[in-house]
Amino acid sequence: MALTRLITLRSLRTRPLRMFLSMFGIVLGVAAILAIGVTNQTALASVARLFEETSGRSDLIITSVDVDEGGFSDQIINRVASVPGVDSAVPSVHVQTVLAEDTGSAGVNLTFFGSEIGGLTLYGIDPSSDQLVRDYTIVEGKFLSPDPDAKEIVLVDSYAREKDVVVGKSLEIVTDTGIEKLLVVGLIAKEGAGQLNNGAFGVIPLLTAQKFFFREDTLDQIDLVVSGEYSDGDSLETLRENLQSYLGGEYSVVYPASQGRRMTQMLGSYQIGLNFLSGMALFVGAFLIYNAFSMTVVERTREFGMLRTVGMTRGQVTRQVLLEAIVMGVLGSALGIALGIFMARGLTQLMEVLLGQEMTIVEVPQSIMITALSVGIVVTTLAAMIPAFQAGRISPLEALRVRSRSRAGCLIRFGWIIGTILLAVSAYVLILNPFPYDMQFRFGSMVVVFLFLGGTLLIPVSVGFWEFIMRPFIRVFFGRSGRIGSSNVQRAKLRTTLTVAALMVGVAMIVVVWAMTLSFKGDLDQWLEGYMGGDLYVTSSLPLGRDVWKRIESVEGVASAAPVRYGEVEWISPSGAQETLAYMAVDPPSYNLVTSFIYSKTESSPEESLQKLASGETVFISSVIAEKYGLKPGDRTVLITKLGPREFNISAEVVDYYNQGLVMIGSWSDMGRYFREKDANTYLVKIEEGYNAADVEQRIDTLYGKRDKLVIMSNQSLLNQVSGLMDQAFRMFDVLALIAMMVGFFGILNTLTMNVMERTQELGMLRSVGMTRTQVVFMILAEAAIMGVIGGLLGVLFGIVLSRIFMLAMTAMSGYSLVYTLPTERILVALVIALVVSQIAAFLPAVRGSRIRILEAIQYE
Repeated sequence: MALTRLITLRSLRTRPLRMFLSMFGIVLGVAAILAIGVTNQTALASVARLFEETSGRSDLIITSVDVDEGGFSDQIINRVASVPGVDSAVPSVHVQTVLAEDTGSAGVNLTFFGSEIGGLTLYGIDPSSDQLVRDYTIVEGKFLSPDPDAKEIVLVDSYAREKDVVVGKSLEIVTDTGIEKLLVVGLIAKEGAGQLNNGAFGVIPLLTAQKFFFREDTLDQIDLVVSGEYSDGDSLETLRENLQSYLGGEYSVVYPASQGRRMTQMLGSYQIGLNFLSGMALFVGAFLIYNAFSMTVVERTREFGMLRTVGMTRGQVTRQVLLEAIVMGVLGSALGIALGIFMARGLTQLMEVLLGQEMTIVEVPQSIMITALSVGIVVTTLAAMIPAFQAGRISPLEALRVRSRSRAGCLIRFGWIIGTILLAVSAYVLILNPFPYDMQFRFGSMVVVFLFLGGTLLIPVSVGFWEFIMRPFIRVFFGRSGRIGSSNVQRAKLRTTLTVAALMVGVAMIVVVWAMTLSFKGDLDQWLEGYMGGDLYVTSSLPLGRDVWKRIESVEGVASAAPVRYGEVEWISPSGAQETLAYMAVDPPSYNLVTSFIYSKTESSPEESLQKLASGETVFISSVIAEKYGLKPGDRTVLITKLGPREFNISAEVVDYYNQGLVMIGSWSDMGRYFREKDANTYLVKIEEGYNAADVEQRIDTLYGKRDKLVIMSNQSLLNQVSGLMDQAFRMFDVLALIAMMVGFFGILNTLTMNVMERTQELGMLRSVGMTRTQVVFMILAEAAIMGVIGGLLGVLFGIVLSRIFMLAMTAMSGYSLVYTLPTERILVALVIALVVSQIAAFLPAVRGSRIRILEAIQYE
């Protein structure tokens, strides 16, 4: 054993270049796994932490089932406080307002998961009890006085600085009773509850909030602190269930962190894509390792043969190679963790932009670090097993040969059978998705690995075909020496397969990212043109009543305005489960004058479907819901309304990606009849022909912008914002695709460098019979060019197939049904990239090969 360790250390020390090339795959694979894992964990933890910190020390929260109901009676607080196990019940009212001096001209700030229209979020609280559940760090002044009816306010310091508000001065806000003045008594830090609405947050006394906003005797939320014996998991759940049963179906008793569930679910599909790409990185890393060790075995054939002649057994030779793999696995994994932490910071900053929320990597989760380290070592060991067994099979007679050649093994000759099976099984898993949702993340990466492995095993049987096709072109560009390089591709199919596989994965990742980006953006742009129909988008941080509708339509140049109301509704799915959906209420006649729905399926003509929607008790469903739950026009579905469960007829299926497509569209009349809502969130405005949109926008803002706190934007500017946002969203995938191309680059560099080292004597012999250094360079470049073309073409073909499978898998997982868009122009770019990368990567090995001296080559071992 001591001898094996000594030989291993000597081998690693005397061949630093080979060790570096072998370790590179490990470093990159581990770094990708760690970076993506940390980014996912950071994003999810950030969302959970936001809701946890803003909820403070609450154990449970009571809210109304219908978030648009306008609160619930404050008489319930006495009932709740009397329940055994409840130590404190802390009431609050949540309202949205703006400063009187604001004109609403700041615009709409879009984030990856929604929009922010500014304004100020206020919590009406009981100053004597609220600090039992929420922490407020006073940085200036003092907290609210105990008087529940005082006209005081405490703001977040960052918001106060932005608005030039100082302690001791009065602040005017817009309320339902008009403009009201509040005395600024203190400022709090932007932490805990101060993070709400990105810091545009303040607290005022409960009774003051109820009076100013016509919320007398109503509450929005009750935070509960339970006694010690009920604070553990099982007891707390029992108490929650008892409270839910006691209060009835009109109320929701939930855990504070559950408020972040919706955004967590939204991150789910993004994480699926990241996990797929981490699987690709893992695959490429494993093959770089396998590639390096396979070349090592061939290069050191005589060395292993000599070791066998001096008494070393097959098992000892095998263990030596595996020990080298483990040592490099440990070193490479350690370096990969360091690189992964660096990459994670970059990906986290990009995710920060997408979420519109600050995220900080406090520490790398130990579980992810252990997983990445273990994967690096295990994958290295597994990848080195076949080369290690090949090394153990070398006989002492091999040491007497001048140079051994790699022999085509069973995988090279018959691997296409296994490859076909792996491709079929992987495609089945991705398309039909037979696993429950919580297992998708775990199986996603594994399936991608098997998918690429299947594709790789099909490469050897096609090498001869590709070489025959490319032979005339290689002769034209690289001359007679290029013809020798072309034949070298077939001489070592194993080496060619591994190199082409690395490049194939890189090109395939680029094609997948581009195809899915274009497909998604194509459908998204089509939907947005209808969703943000008309010419102007008018919204506000305050409710927009019918009077605002009439005033907007009265403005010169306005042809029509359509009110839209967004909210949430409880829905009984076909499985009988109660789920929360987005509900969009429109006035069909005016909506049809401004814009139109994009229909996937209708029970009748679009005009008749709109008439049915206007007549009531009818909904349109999104194509996502239709795909996910198997619903269609003509079916009936149940919504939980203010009047109880109510059946609605489904008259149309439309393209709508609002709330990730989990949305139903109802009529304005149904909204008032069954949901008791009368105000709009948004008005879509169409401009009369002959009028300039910018002039009409300015006219509306001058007449009613300040009065109604309107935010007015042209739809084109919003579309540009959304387009920029989607570019940011897919930039992360572009970065990972770039990493994949780097893997392909180093894969070729790795293979050709070892190829030159392996063929040192051969190159010396070619030089001795008259081949010039330039011809040696051309020969190696020609070999790389063929591998680049093969890798590029297979990568494009595989990328097209894989992108189609991914889109089918996305439909199965989330219900999205997108129109596939083939990135034709970019495919040509991908092919050029593959060829250029192959030539750049081959240049250094080619120069190295051309500088081999004849005498050194003859003596080389």
